[in-house]
Amino acid sequence: MNKSILLMFAGMLAVSTGCTMGPDWTKPEMEVPAVFRGNSIGGGTMADTPWQSVINDKNLNSLLTDVFNNNRSLEAMRHHVDAAQQYVTIARAPIFPWFGYGASTSKGMNSQGGAGVAQTGGVTTNPGSVAASASWELDIWGKTRRDVESAEATAQETQEQLHNLRASLLRQVATGYLQLLMLDEQLRITRESVDSYRGSLELFEDQFKTGIADSLQVASAKAALAAAEAEIPALELQVASLENTLSVLAGRMPGKIARGGSLQQFVSRSKVSSGIPADVIARRPDIRAAEQSLRAANADIGVAIASYFPSISLTGTAGYASADLRSSMSRYAHKSGWGIGANLTGPLFQAGQLTANEAAKRDAFYAAKANYEETVLAALAEISSTLVEREKLRQVITKQEEAVQAYEESVKLAKQRYKEGLSAYFEVLDNQLRLFPAQKQLAAYRYQYAACVPTLYTQLGGGWK
Repeated sequence: MNKSILLMFAGMLAVSTGCTMGPDWTKPEMEVPAVFRGNSIGGGTMADTPWQSVINDKNLNSLLTDVFNNNRSLEAMRHHVDAAQQYVTIARAPIFPWFGYGASTSKGMNSQGGAGVAQTGGVTTNPGSVAASASWELDIWGKTRRDVESAEATAQETQEQLHNLRASLLRQVATGYLQLLMLDEQLRITRESVDSYRGSLELFEDQFKTGIADSLQVASAKAALAAAEAEIPALELQVASLENTLSVLAGRMPGKIARGGSLQQFVSRSKVSSGIPADVIARRPDIRAAEQSLRAANADIGVAIASYFPSISLTGTAGYASADLRSSMSRYAHKSGWGIGANLTGPLFQAGQLTANEAAKRDAFYAAKANYEETVLAALAEISSTLVEREKLRQVITKQEEAVQAYEESVKLAKQRYKEGLSAYFEVLDNQLRLFPAQKQLAAYRYQYAACVPTLYTQLGGGWK
């Protein structure tokens, strides 16, 4: 019996792997420019560098390590990746024969299988049976193999989504950390301005008492001091809120974030090399995920086409039945049996369901193709914009530094003129009102420039390996 079943399975194995319906997968190709807009570098890419070297800051590296180890979204995504791998096994299972077993027993008088349908002359019996079964659906049209291909592509897509989330967190946390450095600098400038405005107010109030200054000067000094003092708690609120956000991303309780250095030091330690578009296509996890989504959609077309054709399955059973378990090893031992068979099922009329299903799968493929192409174009645009932003911010910072230096010089000259009796102190206050906002704006520009480093690094596909 067993030999017969195995011979039938073996004889159909070649048939079961004979053909596969639907289009075979080919990697999509898109024409891309030789270099990025805004980029004159044609060498390697900074994405080749480990993130610890690109993000060359001890406190930030420690924070990112906690993020990668403890972030709850990453943990959830890892489980999604594991689940996707299990679905590959589920999809592959029908390729192989399935084996099962069954057993039954009962006890009674004038009964069979627990029901009163047999006469045993009042004798109490204990009948039972044991059987083994095997079944195998032949994958003649490749439906199962296409299912496996789709599941494998979906699993790989999920893996790339994990990489993409990791890169996204790197960018979010790094830019948040740099924003904290900017807020620290703006807080320092604001506190200095408060001290300066308070000194101006005290001077004007003393001069007003002696009739040297007028009420306009006093009111202007009060307004400048109050506005600067209001900025301090507002900035402190931003710092606390951002620290709490970064703490949660790192899997920590909300609290302070250790940091040190300045934005200028961060930029000076970072080396940026953009590379070429081909590197982006090969590295970026969002592009790789979109590609795997397209691959899964392509395989689903094959599954839909295979549904037009009949399903052929082989079955086999072998077992032993006893009228009474007490005699199962003696005179009823010959009550065994076996059987093999084949089943064929297929569609005849389903009111257009199969045709509509194939059309829907083809539409899903073209939608995935459009999404893939859009992802590639968006990636190229993102990188180009960051490269242009970085170059333009370099120019902006240079001019803003010149403006700050000029304002500092004007404040210095105004103080000197006041000491020499050539002007009123109101001239000093007027120049300070221009200097301090310019200094805070310079800190904002330096933050934007520094943030281009982690932004460009992740846009090029770095940080996820």
